[in-house]
Amino acid sequence: MLLSRPVSTTLRGSAAALAFALAIAAAASLRISAWERAPAAVESELDIPAMPSEVARALAFGFRSLLADFTLLQAIQLLPLRHGDMAPEVFAGMDRRLTRLLEYSVEVDPKFAGAYRFAAASLPHETMDGKVYGVLNAVRILEQGLRERPDDWQMGFLLGFLQSYYLRDFPAAARSLAIAAKQPKAPSWVGLLSTRLAAQGGELQIATSLAEAMLTQANEESTRKEWEDRVNALHMERDLRAIEDAAQRYREARGVPARSVLALVLAGYLPEVPQEPHGGRYVLEGDGTARSTAAERLRAYGLSTEFEIH
Repeated sequence: MLLSRPVSTTLRGSAAALAFALAIAAAASLRISAWERAPAAVESELDIPAMPSEVARALAFGFRSLLADFTLLQAIQLLPLRHGDMAPEVFAGMDRRLTRLLEYSVEVDPKFAGAYRFAAASLPHETMDGKVYGVLNAVRILEQGLRERPDDWQMGFLLGFLQSYYLRDFPAAARSLAIAAKQPKAPSWVGLLSTRLAAQGGELQIATSLAEAMLTQANEESTRKEWEDRVNALHMERDLRAIEDAAQRYREARGVPARSVLALVLAGYLPEVPQEPHGGRYVLEGDGTARSTAAERLRAYGLSTEFEIH
């Protein structure tokens, strides 16, 4: 009789865990079956997962983190299927599923820092035509992350990066970085970036500093390569603007356009011929614009219009 209460409690806990595991397995099985039976093109999709997050939280007992991990793993498995050469109508559905899985993870477990970080890295993506998608979804999720996990400096830093690099909302980015900088484990450069954003209003150097900071934080090889490419693109943009500024001053002073980048150097309008970071060279066109022979010029996209990063 003395052992009846602990045994009963243990059995109830085991039954709850088993029931939860079976529910996850059933949901996965039903989803696979639905995908197999689905038509080739579907404009609208059922909620993913099918059970609303508030219901799942109530039924998960003490296993909310397990459910959040499960949906995050689904998102991680989905990401490699998306490629930059896909047409928008192809990856749009994939983006919706990826966003919903990540939203679900943080709805079930609002303190799940790993899901917030993955959203910042995976949702924004660039297509072959230079357009960027998924930024607003990532910002919305990171805003929740900053509310739920203000103690994690990476929440404010990642949100500030998205706001600055993609949206050019530099005041908002400065505020996000300022919150991050107040955390005990935040590196000192987070505060420096915050003050520079607030004071300078978002010059090209700010975007470069943020991208270089992201590069130092990258752990995976693929992510590191992506940030290396972005840093090189920003360095190239810096050089192109310097060349164009020198070309404008040359023309204003002499009344004729410069014939080459070397001519600007020989005339004293540039200290040296900049080294192109992609292995190519810089070319000065007759109208005073500069370009690289190895890479397209950097462009970013805001809410509705195209703009260069300044």
